[in-house]
Amino acid sequence: MSGSIDFGEFLKVVEKQKERAEHFDDEEDMIGSFVSCGGNPDKSGHVKKETLIKIIKHDFGLTIDIEDLINKVDTDGSGEIEFGEFSILLSS
Repeated sequence: MSGSIDFGEFLKVVEKQKERAEHFDDEEDMIGSFVSCGGNPDKSGHVKKETLIKIIKHDFGLTIDIEDLINKVDTDGSGEIEFGEFSILLSS
């Protein structure tokens, strides 16, 4: 076992997670994700662009163009992803 999944398998997992999420509090899950990446439970603070890139590319090993996605949602160009931007990024 290699410990990695291909993109098709990843999409299946995401789809199953979306179906499962219909039964849970999406806002609370989003806040939990935001906090685990460096934000605060009250939706203040931010997640650093570099942190998201590391999580997506290195921890998860995905090859998506996360930099481009981040640049599209980082409307103020700060390189710091606030809760609203984070929510849009994860919902995309």
